[in-house]
Formats: sequence, structure tokens, C-alpha cells
Amino acid sequence: MFLSYITTESDGALTLDQLLRGPLSLSAREAREAKRLGLTVDGAPFFANQRVGAGRTIRIPLAEYDRPGDFSASGDVAVLYEDDALLAVRKPAPLQVHPSPSAPRGADTLEGRVQRYLHSGAHPVHRLDAETTGIVLFAKLPYAQAHIQRQMQTDAFRKEYLAWVCGVPATPEGAIDAPIDRIAPDSFTRAVLPGGQRAVTRYRVEHICGDVSLVRFFPVTGRTHQLRVHAAHIGHPMLGDTRYCTADSVRLAEKYRAPYHQLSAVRLSLTHPVTGKTLEIACPPDFCVDILSHL
Repeated sequence: MFLSYITTESDGALTLDQLLRGPLSLSAREAREAKRLGLTVDGAPFFANQRVGAGRTIRIPLAEYDRPGDFSASGDVAVLYEDDALLAVRKPAPLQVHPSPSAPRGADTLEGRVQRYLHSGAHPVHRLDAETTGIVLFAKLPYAQAHIQRQMQTDAFRKEYLAWVCGVPATPEGAIDAPIDRIAPDSFTRAVLPGGQRAVTRYRVEHICGDVSLVRFFPVTGRTHQLRVHAAHIGHPMLGDTRYCTADSVRLAEKYRAPYHQLSAVRLSLTHPVTGKTLEIACPPDFCVDILSHL
């Protein structure tokens, strides 16, 4: 795949290297790789320290991932969006996104299923907990992955989730600004703790169904377990959450037969790394409980 860029009047005084690292936002490694693969200006090789000038077409070849040697993962993928650079799929529960200590290489993972579907390499640009369902975005190219991961530090990359929580929040809409840290250096469990990393979540109550509520979450930061920790912090743990739970939330999980937390990634918005256009991907929530049937 190639990335094309036509230089403007404001680019006229820049060298090729300055254009690659500036307007085109390539890292030093990506720029070196593009030159190795045959970058051209108006169809011809070009010196990196030479000024390009206005109205010239830079054609940048983009490296691909190495082809995996094993396509043994089982299970299908539900494709939500696909082009030459990106693939968005819907993750079921309780599938791991990628290999980990609890899902060693060779185990069934979403990454393995995606690579089998593509018959080529691809890597997730973000992750979801095994029990969390919904949208996961994969990059087919290292350039796309690096571009989006830089974007994730800005407001251009936005995610929305829906979750069933226990009880009814007193304020139907608001923001939770509470720092998160590990409860111990070797623990995977997080909590709101002074001195933790800044964590901000906006939320809006969508529906109230008796003793549970459907809440839409908008994470501003991206800390591990952030939505689950923040929901528990305001006194409304996610229905079925076995890590951040209370006696009351355990009772409600038994009532609604929720074996794991009911959280689903339902919308993703970003700037496409190749076209530069806004890309929005959405899918319906995927919960394992039907709350309405209990009313």
C-alpha cells in the first residue's frame, strides 16, 4: 500500500526529511523504511536533504506486517469495517484480544482469528478485557498502528461503551475524575488511590430498569479497568463484575444471571491514518443478560 501526498506552497521550503517527519507525521524509523522500500517524488528517487518544492507528489510505500506462520486459531470474526489499512471486528466474551499469560501463544485469541481471516499479519491498536464485548480495531500496517497509537493521546480518538450497572446513579450525567493505581505493586486489581494516574470518565444514564441502570461511558483517559473501577467508585459496580463488586452487586448478578461484567464497546471515532478523514464505527451492545425479561 502507498501513501500519497501533494506538497503545498507552505511546504515549499521543506526538505523531504522535514516533510516526512512534519506534515506526514512519520517516525524516524518509518521514514527510513519508506526510503528503503522506494519512496519517490513525482515518480523518481529524491535526496532526503533536498527541498521538495510545491505541487510535487510524494509516494510513500508502507511496510506490511510479517506473515504469521500459524493460522490455527478457531472461530469466525464479525467484521464491522475493513479497508487496506484497518479492520474493525466485534469481539465476543470471554475471548482474549491477544496472547497473554492466561492465553499463551497458540491459544484461541481474537488476534489469531483476525490473522486467520486475513491470511496475513495484523495487530490490535487497543484492547478490551476478555469479558468486555464490542469493537476492537486492528491495523494491517505498522504505519497505521503507530499513527493511531499517537492519535490515542489526543481527542481525535474517542470511544463509547454501554454497561449495565447496579443501582441508579444520583446524577444522571456527569464526569468522574479520580486517579487510579494498583492496590499493590504485584496486583492486577486497581482502585481509586491518591497519587495514582489521572483518570477521567464521562457518563450518561440511558435507561433505568428497577434496580439496575444502562449507562453510556465516555473514557477521556485510558487506564486499565478504568470504567469498572470508576463505576464501583461512585457506588454502582458493573453488573456481573467479580473483581470490583459488593455484596449487593453480587446479589444482583445472581438475580440477573450475569457471570461476568456487562460492558460493551459500541462506538469508535478516529482520524483515518491514510485518508485523513473521520472514521466512525458502531455496533449494538452485546450483553449476556436480558434485563427487560426480568421486569
